[in-house]
Amino acid sequence: MIAILAICIGPVQDPDFWWHIRIGQWMVDHGRLPSTDIFTYTVPSHVWTDHEYLTEMAMWLVYHAAGTVGIGIAFGLITFAAFLILYRQVRRRPFLIAGLGLGLGAVAGYPIWGPRAQMITFALTCLELYWLHAYLSGRSRALTYFPLVMALWANLHGGWVIGFAWLGIALVAELIGWAWQPSNPAHKAHVRFLAIITAASAVAVLATPHGFGVYLYPFQTVGSQAQERLIVEWFSPDFHQSYLHAFELMVFAVVTGFALRRPSLFEFMLVAVALALALQSVRNVALFVAAATPVMIGSYSDYWKQLSTERGWKRELPPRRLFAAVTVIALLVITAASAVRVVSLIGPDHQRSLDESSYPVGAADWLASHPDVGTRMYNQYGWGGYLADRFYPQPNRRVFIFGEAALMGDDLLNKYQDVQTLRPDWEQ
Repeated sequence: MIAILAICIGPVQDPDFWWHIRIGQWMVDHGRLPSTDIFTYTVPSHVWTDHEYLTEMAMWLVYHAAGTVGIGIAFGLITFAAFLILYRQVRRRPFLIAGLGLGLGAVAGYPIWGPRAQMITFALTCLELYWLHAYLSGRSRALTYFPLVMALWANLHGGWVIGFAWLGIALVAELIGWAWQPSNPAHKAHVRFLAIITAASAVAVLATPHGFGVYLYPFQTVGSQAQERLIVEWFSPDFHQSYLHAFELMVFAVVTGFALRRPSLFEFMLVAVALALALQSVRNVALFVAAATPVMIGSYSDYWKQLSTERGWKRELPPRRLFAAVTVIALLVITAASAVRVVSLIGPDHQRSLDESSYPVGAADWLASHPDVGTRMYNQYGWGGYLADRFYPQPNRRVFIFGEAALMGDDLLNKYQDVQTLRPDWEQ
């Protein structure tokens, strides 16, 4: 778990981070949410439904107090908390299988981890699925509190809508089970309880400043062809990229595990939907890790238990003193290596180097020293957040576009693509 913590902590690389903290500062300073866009000169009248305002204000407060180092640690701890939930779900499994499975999940999602609001959805997805598995197996009714989680989730990140997908999968699985085994009262009870929780959650989501408007945002994003066409994180995974090889390996491991141990209907549907989402958009690899990791560990654990029983295998531990000594040495080495890695990644010098290689820092410096030049600048989509943070509230330094795609709208996104690709109408 120490190594996983080191994997979860990283520098700021999300180009949206910069406008998130700037709007967070604006809300803290003004004591209210923005009603329209404040960063562009192109769509200043567009209504802004800020679905993650709590996260943005918290990001600004952490950044104001501890800079990007504090941000890296804070979001690393959120991601690590999700893995602690996954560990709790598999803690009774053989420790070697559980450790390898959690490690594979951490490496598979490595391209996604980092200081970004999506980590909140990853953590809350892990919590929801933990409660769902516990309820369906008869171990806990903690799912009763899930509507409260949804009320908070809807104020933290737009990914709250995925919470209904997991509830829907469980509900459909239990409905099929009820139809298949009508004499089993458990399925009927599960259907009733899950339906109540789903309805209560649908009401709880309305506990935001946006009211019913909060339901429109996910459809604006999912239904936008321009976003799917232009935004890299919405692209399907490119398996020619080496950083996705661990994800490929995990998919293979999950499928092989299903061949070794037949999953329950809920497990199969859960993993199938999560895999479909991940294959549709690379950002959803995190959801696949949340859904598939415990199922994968369970498959191999059950197969190992069956195989060892059939063949009479017994685990023999090494002498206690030797085992303790090796464990202590391994922990010290892992801790030291993890600490060195984290310090090198989130240090100010490394962050500065990343910023200079990712954003037009020199050009922004020149613009700052020439305030009357280029007052209607055109910017690349990924640079908009950095420039908005750098120059707001200067009225003559509004940006052309930035990373809140739903706020920008498909018309502006399409115009941006026309200019970027030099289509015949790019000057219009």
